[in-house]
Amino acid sequence: MGDVTPRPQSADVSVLLLSWNTKAFTLRCIDSLAAGADGLRLQVVVVENGSRDGSAEALRARPDIELIENEENVGYAAGVNQAFRRSTAPLVLLLNSDIVFEPGSLARLHALLEERPDVAGVGPMYLNPDGSEQQHHFRLPTFGMALSDASRLFAALPAAARQERRYRMLDADFSHPQPVEQPSASCLLLRRDLLPPGDLMDERYPIYFNDVDLCFRLREAGRTLWMTPEARVVHEHGASTRLLGGKLARQHIASHVLYLSRTQPALLVLLYRALVGAQKLAKLLLRHPDSLSPGDLWAALRGDPGPVPKAPVLD
Repeated sequence: MGDVTPRPQSADVSVLLLSWNTKAFTLRCIDSLAAGADGLRLQVVVVENGSRDGSAEALRARPDIELIENEENVGYAAGVNQAFRRSTAPLVLLLNSDIVFEPGSLARLHALLEERPDVAGVGPMYLNPDGSEQQHHFRLPTFGMALSDASRLFAALPAAARQERRYRMLDADFSHPQPVEQPSASCLLLRRDLLPPGDLMDERYPIYFNDVDLCFRLREAGRTLWMTPEARVVHEHGASTRLLGGKLARQHIASHVLYLSRTQPALLVLLYRALVGAQKLAKLLLRHPDSLSPGDLWAALRGDPGPVPKAPVLD
């Protein structure tokens, strides 16, 4: 691991940014921070997660960041925790490399938390690269929502479509600041003194659902999270995960199982495992190209996500 630039002693916001084979996105994201902060003092902690695209070399040349270099990909949750342990400011910003701030947007997130000391965190309005609005906030998933997401058979039912719309808040009016159960962690400003003790992310969820679990733990503790359309960012959705070519089924199923085990009765967790397991076995028997091996499927249904990818499958 390597460090660049001594940490600021009096930052307003500590930015926690992960880099994994998205050099151009990462540099563009960092470049947008100054305009987004509009005078806020930033501590920018970047975790370089074993990229193979020259990201580390480019980031070492940046005098405006603190750099933590990992020899290999340790996963999203572990990387965030590395950055969080380095952070010093009273507010911490979870930030994905595929975000670009509009001028003043981070300052507006900061202002909302200043105005509402009871709010634990706030996210912005997301825009697609073409300028259209991108709905990227959610409700916490219920059993029905999780089953609809994992099973195409269940997703085809009319009731599941209604669950999906509710989960994705597709009918919500985001024209004004408001509480949101699960604002996206792609860009989420959090108040340190209202966070759960210890590490920020549960590393049992290496890639998926660590942010959902964090939102659930905050709600359990009686904390609220908000979004505000007064802050706007451009989001290039899935810049890192698309490099994996869709080969994350084991991670996704296992993370669902872990989250449901934490939030739902044991009988519903068993039902989820049975229904998803039957569907995935059918794909295996039909020799579907995206089917999981029996070993990976069994591990996923036990809640074991397995190792994180060390390199893009498209290498």
